[in-house]
Amino acid sequence: MKQILFKLLGISGVSFGVILGSIVIFYFWASSSSYPQEKYAEVVKYKNSDVIDSDRDNDNVFTVVTYNIGYLSGLTNNTAIATSKELFESNLKTVITALKSSKPDLIAFQEIDINSQRSFNIHQVNKIAEALNFPQAAIAINWDKNYVPFPYFPFSAHFKRILSGQAILSRYQIESHERIVLDRVTDKPFFYKAFYIDRLAQITKINIQGRSVILINVHLEAFETSTRQKQTEFIQELLSQYVNKYPVLLIGDFNSTLINGNNPQPTINLLLKNPDLKSAVPQENLTDKKAMTFPSDKPIAKLDYIFYTPKTIEVVEWGIISEAKQASDHLPLMMKFRFR
Repeated sequence: MKQILFKLLGISGVSFGVILGSIVIFYFWASSSSYPQEKYAEVVKYKNSDVIDSDRDNDNVFTVVTYNIGYLSGLTNNTAIATSKELFESNLKTVITALKSSKPDLIAFQEIDINSQRSFNIHQVNKIAEALNFPQAAIAINWDKNYVPFPYFPFSAHFKRILSGQAILSRYQIESHERIVLDRVTDKPFFYKAFYIDRLAQITKINIQGRSVILINVHLEAFETSTRQKQTEFIQELLSQYVNKYPVLLIGDFNSTLINGNNPQPTINLLLKNPDLKSAVPQENLTDKKAMTFPSDKPIAKLDYIFYTPKTIEVVEWGIISEAKQASDHLPLMMKFRFR
């Protein structure tokens, strides 16, 4: 009897060891990256890259757009709702049509997929750039995992292979491009951190008709206020390198709104109070319904902003591009500007 019991325990121990070993191997493989890190900050030139839109008649007025495109998942973003390739293709067409009507010179995207199973491996940057006839894109990778086990249940809803990031499309020459990883979340278990997205500041220098402009594209922490506070403070320091030398555009998804009852001291206030910056949406309008960007079906919060340096840039017009509908859970924000 004892021999049988020991044999059973031995078999159980071996089985447990095999299972545990398999879990450990899967964890390290799944949380690893496979995209070349030298391409984490890349400037891509398209077939029309020798034409930097010198023929555009814009009366020296330029249009910039910021858009958390939510990997074209619409209102299913980060949920376990089953999706189809047709949904992503339809949302792509909606976005292209909506952006084309705004005639943007610069677009900053957040949450845009490069090659991810969750969005059927469509290179969303290339598709949009080519459809809108953009000659250049700066791409910064912030999520490169072999297998992301989220949403947790059912297993069929897992994102699986993820290659995603931020991107800046430009009709003008991109002179330089830098990717800075911001403070990471701290108050989370190790396995959460292992699969979590990097939050970035994507910095480009763009030559617009002979004038170098700094465009900083950010996507700040959504769930941990203390981390977002640190990231915003870093952005403040980063700005000090540029605001006295160049026209600066600071744009993106800041994940902070002025009318959030759970956040009586929104981190966006740090930037709204910065004397070197102004918001494209005037401060007196920031809580207006017409300025809200999230969620896209019934917007009640403003998470997306365009800031500019008023010493060197003058706002001509701002607006929400509602024609994007529910292609993302965010709506794009647009600003027309000229240089002072």
